[in-house]
This record gives sequence, C-alpha cells and structure tokens, in this order.
Amino acid sequence: MVINTIQHVASGQVSSSGVAMMNYVHKVSDRVSLAADFMYDAMSRDATASVGYDYILRQSRLRGKIDSNETTSAHLEERLPIGDGLCCILSAQVDHLKKDYKFGFSVKLVTGYDTEV
Repeated sequence: MVINTIQHVASGQVSSSGVAMMNYVHKVSDRVSLAADFMYDAMSRDATASVGYDYILRQSRLRGKIDSNETTSAHLEERLPIGDGLCCILSAQVDHLKKDYKFGFSVKLVTGYDTEV
C-alpha cells in the first residue's frame, strides 16, 4: 500500500516470511526531506526504527540517519567542477555500542545526462 501526495509519501509492506515494513517521507521544501521507517520481524521478534534526512545543496547532497540500534550514518555526494559527471562521495557509519566505525571515499563517473546529485 502506498499513499502519495505532493509533500508526503507513506508505504507499508508485509511479506509471507513475517516481516512488516512501514516508511514515511515528508518533503519539507524543495531541498529538504525527512524520513522515518519501521521494520518488524515476527519470527525473530526483532524491531528496528530509524529517522533520517536528505538535504540538497547547489552542488552536493547530504543524507543521514540514526536508528534504534544507535547506529548513525551520513553520506555526502558532491559534484566536482573538474569534469562533467564526476562526483566525490564521502560516507561514514558509526556504532558506538559495538565500537564499529566505518568510513569510505569514492569517485563516481556518471555517463549520460544526470540532473540529480
């Protein structure tokens, strides 16, 4: 089931394996969106919820989220003025409880016409 309006998108899904998922995205402005999701596994009785954001700047896009397992992640994608379609991506995921810290860097070459970051 999906509910879609100009500023809101909500969806829900239940699988035969007993996993239920719900998502909600609220478009605050042309450049800012906020999101929340919830997943429940009936077999393992495990539930996870998260909230996140998506912020579009002139030449970059910043995304991040935090979940109920206290894992925080962020993703920055920036267009480089060096060439047409060249992007630099920085990402991080931090889990203080497990002392698990992940950081990444990549360069992406987009072929064809791409209007989004």
